[in-house]
This record gives sequence, C-alpha cells and structure tokens, in this order.
Amino acid sequence: MISKEPTSRELKAIQTKNRIYDCALKLIERDGFDNVAIGDICKAAEVSVGLFYYYFPSKNDIIFELYKRADDYFLYEIKKRILSDDTPGRLREYLRSYIEFVENNEIELIRNLYVPTNTSFIEKGRGMQLVLETVIRDGQSAGEIDEARSPSEWVRFIFTVMRGIIFDWCLYEGAYDLKAYSESFIEMLIQRLKK
Repeated sequence: MISKEPTSRELKAIQTKNRIYDCALKLIERDGFDNVAIGDICKAAEVSVGLFYYYFPSKNDIIFELYKRADDYFLYEIKKRILSDDTPGRLREYLRSYIEFVENNEIELIRNLYVPTNTSFIEKGRGMQLVLETVIRDGQSAGEIDEARSPSEWVRFIFTVMRGIIFDWCLYEGAYDLKAYSESFIEMLIQRLKK
C-alpha cells in the first residue's frame, strides 16, 4: 500500500499541535506543571484555548503525549540500536536506553508522568512493550531467557521494577544519578531472566 503525502492542511495541523506541545513543555520545565495554566500555554503558542482543547483534551494530555512519543521513539529508533550478540546484552541496551530517555527529560515532566492516573503504563501493544517483548521472545528461542513466564509476563515484571526505580528517583526529586543507581537493578533483572 502506498502512503499518500500529507496535505498542506494536515501539515499545518501537525505543526500547530507540535507548537502547542513544545511551548507547554518549555513552560512546565521552567515553572512546574501545577504553575502553568492552559491560558499560559495558548499565549506562548499563539493559539486559542479552543484550539488547545482540539489537540489536547486536558493539560495532563501534554504529559501523556510525551509518553506516546516515547513509544514511537523506542519502536522506530531504539529497536535499531539494540545490536548486542546475546540477549543479556540486548536487554542491557534496551534498559539503559529507557533510563537515558527518562534522564533526557526534566524531572518535573517525569514526576507528572509517573502517577497512578497514567493508564498508558498498562495499555497493551505500546511501542516500548513490543520492542522489549521481541527481545525476550528471541532470547527464549535462543535458550537464553527462562521460559517459565511468557514474554508479556516478563515485560510486565521488568516494567514494574523499572517504574519503581524511576518513581523512587522522582520522590528524591532527581537528587541522585539515576543511570548509576539503576545499573545494579538492570543486572539483577538480567540475572533473574536468564535460563
């Protein structure tokens, strides 16, 4: 199937949504999520409040958009960078990329993402899950990953641990080196998954 080029109207809509999103992130990083009103975002993006709501049903949806973009990033970028010869190496690369993605965003954004109301964490078929599930399935086929759990069960287990690490980092307001702290947990996860 041949994909058609977006029309000028579609391109303008994408640009408008991206401008709102980018302005919102800058304001949230500078002033904090709770201190930024939708009106502030609209003023910075030079759009009406109605247009904001057309693209984002609530201010929280700005944060959830970050998560959607993270899924695309893992599905289309990180998937290509997982190149180790063995499954433990590929798991390391994946999990380090996950931590790196978190560190590349402001703590204020991450704190608003890692909340119980963000049901994006448990949605099935997301890009982050699919990439990790493929690594695990391939590892089980190669006899390197324990088959006592299905790939989807291992994915849930891994994400539960990784979200816990990031939640702890958020509780401490990013006061410690997340990458260094997470290394021992990454190694424990890999040991637990090995056959």
